[in-house]
Amino acid sequence: MTLTRAVSELVTAPTEEPITLDEAKLRAGLDWVAGDPRDQLMLGFIRAARQQVEADTGLALLTQTRDVWYDAPPTMLPAQCRPLQSVTELVMVDGEGEHPVDRDPVRLLCSPVPSRPDLLIHGRQRTTYEGTPTTYRMRVIVGWKTAADLPPLLTHAVGLLTAHYATAGRDLATAGTIITTTPLGYAEAVAPFQQVTLA
Repeated sequence: MTLTRAVSELVTAPTEEPITLDEAKLRAGLDWVAGDPRDQLMLGFIRAARQQVEADTGLALLTQTRDVWYDAPPTMLPAQCRPLQSVTELVMVDGEGEHPVDRDPVRLLCSPVPSRPDLLIHGRQRTTYEGTPTTYRMRVIVGWKTAADLPPLLTHAVGLLTAHYATAGRDLATAGTIITTTPLGYAEAVAPFQQVTLA
């Protein structure tokens, strides 16, 4: 059995972050009047923290659009494509361009056993075009719909990292002679959501 390889790329970023600017300042123990130049810096820390939590858990935290590229008919979703809200498009890409796939993409993803099902493009099956390997592109909308829907531990993880970034690691945790590079409690916050993979 050949395993499908899949890679996702961001098309449209979230329009909301897990925590607000005021919440981030409060968590970091910082305060300044609205409109201060440090606002933009703090918003960047929030964005970076959310992206780090997404990388560490393999989840998409808030609504975003991603394109997933496959080297075989899709049977799974890669990192940062869960939770899935919807699949908006599935096409086969070859030397002639993009061709809509006449199969329900959600049914392909819910298949209990990875397989290479017949995918019909305009009524005929295609696998290659003049020796060019065929790829598949699936456009998905993923993530929790609003910040209020996020599991509290994920929101907490974003808050911990944001405060850590904003204070230049002021509160580094020490264990014996080792200084950790992430704030105390972060690993425990993301642990229940981390993906387990088999080599």
